[in-house]
Amino acid sequence: MKGMIFLKKKARNLLTYFLALVFTLSSFPAASLPIINASAAEGVDGKASGTEVVSLKEVYKDHFLIGNTVSPGDLTNTAKYDFMKFHYNALTPENATKPDSIWSNPTRDPSFASADNMLTQVKADGFYTIGHALAWHNQSTGWPPSGQNYTEARASLQRYISTIAGHYSQGPYKLDAWDVVNEAMRDNPENPTDWRNALRSGINPMERPSRWFEAYANGGNGWDYIYDAFLFAREAAPDAVLYYNDFNDEELANKAIAIASMVNELNERYAKEYPEANGRKLIEGIGIQGHYNLRLNVDNLEEVLKIYSETGCEISITELDVQFNGTSAEVLPTEAQLKEQAELYAKLFMLYKKYSDNIERVTFWGVADNNSWRRTGHPLPFDSSRAPKEAYWAIINPEAYLGLDDLSPKLTSFDFGGDVFNVAGKTEFDVNVPKDMSNIDFSAANVAHEYPDDEVDVSVTLNPASGAVSLGEPAVATVKIAWKESPNTSTTYKVNFGHMTAEWDKDQNYKDTGYRSSVNIRFSDGETEPKLFQEFYNLDDGKLAMLNSKEFQPLPKHTSGTLTINTDSRIDNDQLKTLTLKKSLWDQNWAPINPARVTDFTAPENFWRLAKTIESGKTYIVVSANSGLALTNRNVASVEPTNKRGLAGTPVTIDDGIIIAPELIQDNTRLIFNEQTSPDPGPYTSENGYTGYTMLSLVHGGLVAPSIMYRDFSSDDTAALRTDATIADSALDRAVWFNTGIDPDTGETTIFSHTGSSGHTYALHGNEYGFVTQRVDSLEDDAALRVKLYEYVSDYSYEDLTSLGVEIGLSPVKHIVSERDANIPVTADVPDGSKAVLKKDGVSVAAATFANGKAIISVKGSDVDAGANYAVVVYDGSEMLGAVILPVVTGVSATPSATVERLNGNQNRLTVTVTEVFSDDSTEVFTEEILIKNNAADAYQVGPYKVYVDTKGNNKIRKCYIVNE
Repeated sequence: MKGMIFLKKKARNLLTYFLALVFTLSSFPAASLPIINASAAEGVDGKASGTEVVSLKEVYKDHFLIGNTVSPGDLTNTAKYDFMKFHYNALTPENATKPDSIWSNPTRDPSFASADNMLTQVKADGFYTIGHALAWHNQSTGWPPSGQNYTEARASLQRYISTIAGHYSQGPYKLDAWDVVNEAMRDNPENPTDWRNALRSGINPMERPSRWFEAYANGGNGWDYIYDAFLFAREAAPDAVLYYNDFNDEELANKAIAIASMVNELNERYAKEYPEANGRKLIEGIGIQGHYNLRLNVDNLEEVLKIYSETGCEISITELDVQFNGTSAEVLPTEAQLKEQAELYAKLFMLYKKYSDNIERVTFWGVADNNSWRRTGHPLPFDSSRAPKEAYWAIINPEAYLGLDDLSPKLTSFDFGGDVFNVAGKTEFDVNVPKDMSNIDFSAANVAHEYPDDEVDVSVTLNPASGAVSLGEPAVATVKIAWKESPNTSTTYKVNFGHMTAEWDKDQNYKDTGYRSSVNIRFSDGETEPKLFQEFYNLDDGKLAMLNSKEFQPLPKHTSGTLTINTDSRIDNDQLKTLTLKKSLWDQNWAPINPARVTDFTAPENFWRLAKTIESGKTYIVVSANSGLALTNRNVASVEPTNKRGLAGTPVTIDDGIIIAPELIQDNTRLIFNEQTSPDPGPYTSENGYTGYTMLSLVHGGLVAPSIMYRDFSSDDTAALRTDATIADSALDRAVWFNTGIDPDTGETTIFSHTGSSGHTYALHGNEYGFVTQRVDSLEDDAALRVKLYEYVSDYSYEDLTSLGVEIGLSPVKHIVSERDANIPVTADVPDGSKAVLKKDGVSVAAATFANGKAIISVKGSDVDAGANYAVVVYDGSEMLGAVILPVVTGVSATPSATVERLNGNQNRLTVTVTEVFSDDSTEVFTEEILIKNNAADAYQVGPYKVYVDTKGNNKIRKCYIVNE
């Protein structure tokens, strides 16, 4: 059995909880679950005395490893080390294997002795060990050596990693895993799938940029250091599990998407370049540091776990702690705060257990509060005496602590359209719906579980209720399974039903891969073989300048995936300005899958535009209407003339409501607005029409915890602006910001905070020196208090393309007719000898050779089927030059008519016409003129039809009809 056994009745109060805990502990064999008396822990006070403490590693032995940090001094502190051996089975050197500790000076030899001795001992004691960290921008003073170019930096990176990882790849101190690259990503990238531009670079962010990136960019590609670092680590430590490790990915999905995009691409690259790896990934694990505070949104973290699970990598929580907001060494957390911390830890460990099939390890960063680098936030489950805090009891039985029944019931599978989907720990699925299906039928009868029906309830809610599904508009089934005795203990699944769709990513011009376009496929039908094209056309004459094409095997059914195409090399930026790009996606039958995206390189597609509304969760730039400076999260010691500490301003240039300079928007100039309720709002409540927001900056210098902007205490009319610490929950009135409403014409508003108990209102105040807050009695217009918000928007152009590549003419043919022979004239500016090929559902059925830009394809009627797709594709050898769709129609009706005109003597002119209507509502007229003598009755060939006409005297037509043969 994986997991613990829990009570079936809800634990409604603390007494019930402890009874549940006793039951839980008693369910374990004594030999399998070590227990110590808390009073035996060093310095435990009387409050905890006599309470049995169970081993964390034993509680979670069927789920994941439980880790902590280790330092050389820990091994000489017998009580502390015994405590660590009791609770943990994985250890990460807190500092001993960081660059500054082990090899600070590249001109000297590394210093292994201290780390060697420590790791030899902990390995002998059976711990799983993780090296931390090889490539990092922090605590890495000497690496890379300053002033290096790409070639030198690459050699330095290889020297460092091969020396350090190589040393710890064998012997009694051999490491089991490495954090190879640490904290390489920016916190809030605008285009997260474009992971190269999401990396810390030499210029963005200004706080703690990556010097490895900067050195590599001096003559090469900055981002290549990531791949090289893992490659060198794999060569040096072939047995180690290699991790990418980062923080703040739980705050916004953007950072996690960027990390997952990078991991997927680099693993794909490694698989192609090193087939001898036999499927082993280069990046095998993703580390979520887990430096949290009590404002963590656990739902956001679950989204990140889903994103990382899709990479196929193992996941570890590598540096877990949960600090309080507003505590210090002197200000201790209250009992209520300790319970709040415990509840969050309980929610975290419930979530970790839910995803335990993907989670390898959960490591706390510090043994006890006084061992934590965030000690003023009291972030760990053990206090400074190593006595268990409330959080500990929550961790060992999170369900019972939260007053829940045993583990929530789960589905085992569901079925749709003849396919069975094994749930296997996942809670969200994409399911392809056949093209001809417009409504899905999905109910509780489609799901399976392993419980007696009288113990669980299963409900399914469809949105829309009709189950309607169309291209780009999936239907969503929300499936909930709950215990009948405890309906609140449940698991919810989301099943998205959709037709296969494709969505374009932002395209980029890179040094290593050339001009690169990517498209994301969702709801794959498992059959479509995508063809991806980049077409560059000259702006002056519209002629094709360059065509790139790439064919892909079908993605597995019901899955998602990203397809990428690139030019052989980077296109010069000046040349790009003379081109237009059309990128398109076609299937194997030469039919477009989605509209083509058109890029005019002379016009921006992504930009910051004046906002007229505020939406929670969106990112904005705040610009002072008075000074034209953008609010920037960088401390200013004194903002004149107030003489108060504030935040800096960045000059921006605005044209027609769009920020056009600086071209690079620094991360610390962008703030995320999240809806938040103030604890002391006065009259500024939702009932009175006001919405409060926190303004979150994810760039924070030496801090890890994201910081919201707040006004400091003040005894006068000006208050300082701060972002350098986490503000206490009780003081959130100084961190919740309201606005006066955005002027629909100018976009101006006043942003202010208010403390109801004092009646004080402070408005954001910007001038040429920076930003502070100014106490006001009125929020009437004051230029210094007015700001404008700018939001990041994308504006792309799309076209429905029926052709690609060189211009191909088929005139006068507009279509071919089902079951009818046809001669198709083809014109194109292509070399003599090129081939024009008629494709039926992607298979060649007829061809012709070009001479002087012309070719004629003859196709038999037996090869023309109304249910097939047809295209004319032009090749020069094996190179595809262009293609054009050729519609196929069926004849709906054919109406004959005839007239006769008397000529000289006994000669008459008979004119026979057939008007044909096709399935696309188009028409075609066939006409023949025939000379006849006097009256005549005969059948005449008119286009594809044989028409019988009987004439009589006086220029009349007796009969006229189509002969059925």
